[in-house]
Amino acid sequence: DILYCQDLSFFPYEILLEIKKENNIRLIVGQIACPLPPKKFLKPYDLIITSFPHFVDRLRKEGKNCDYLKIGFDNRILSKINPCIRDIKFSFVGGISKYHNSALENIEYLVSKGNLKVYGYGARNLPINSVIRRNHNGEKWGLEMYNILSRSKISFNRHIDVSANYANNMRLYEATGMGSLLLTDQKDNLNELFEIDREIVTYTCKEEALEKYKYLINNPKEITKIAKSGQLRTIKDHTYEVRIKELILILEKYLKSK
Repeated sequence: DILYCQDLSFFPYEILLEIKKENNIRLIVGQIACPLPPKKFLKPYDLIITSFPHFVDRLRKEGKNCDYLKIGFDNRILSKINPCIRDIKFSFVGGISKYHNSALENIEYLVSKGNLKVYGYGARNLPINSVIRRNHNGEKWGLEMYNILSRSKISFNRHIDVSANYANNMRLYEATGMGSLLLTDQKDNLNELFEIDREIVTYTCKEEALEKYKYLINNPKEITKIAKSGQLRTIKDHTYEVRIKELILILEKYLKSK
C-alpha cells in the first residue's frame, strides 16, 4: 500500500515512478526535517511528512500534500543503558556543519566560558585553532551517544538554521528522555512540546545560556526536579509509540482519499 522514504534525495524521480508502477503502490510518502532537495525529487511523492511546522504551508502552496508529525524518543533505549552517575556537568552531543553556522558561536562561547563538553561529528572541518576542535571529545553514535546523555546533568541544544524559529530536533527528546536537563534555544512552538522552566530551560543568547547554566549547576536540586519533569513529559507525550499512532491516522486519511 505504502512506500515510506525517510530521505527525499535518495531515489531519483524516474526510479520512484518505476517502483510505484511495478508494485502497484497506492501512496508514496516522504519524510523530511532538513533542507529541501530540488523540486524534481519531490514530484513523485503523494504525501510529505515533516516535523518542520513552517514546511507544511510552504509545500502545500507548491501543490504538495503535506502533514506535520513531530519526531520523538524511543523509550526502549532506557532498558539498554545502565543507570550511571551524572559525572558530566554540561554536554553537547551533535553535529557541526554548514547547516549549523548560526549556532557555532554559541558553542564556542560555552566551551570557553562554561566548560561545555562537545561530542559528535564535524570538528575536523573546523580551523586548527578552533576552541571547539581543541577541546572536542570525539564522535559518539548509538548507545554511546545515549550513554553521554545519561551521564550529563545538563544537555545543551541548538537548532539547525533551516528550522527557522521552530523547535524541531532529536536532542529535544533524546536528552529529556534520558533524564538530562535540556537547555535549549527559545523557539515559538516550544511551549507546545514542554512546559518552559518546569520541564526544560531556554535561552535567547549565549550570555543567557551561560548565566542559566551557572545558576543551575549551583542548584542541583533544581536540575533534578526539572530533568525529572522533562523526562516524564517525554515518556508520556513524545515517544515513537505515540508518534506511530499519529502517523497511522495521517496515512489512513490519505489512503482513503486515494
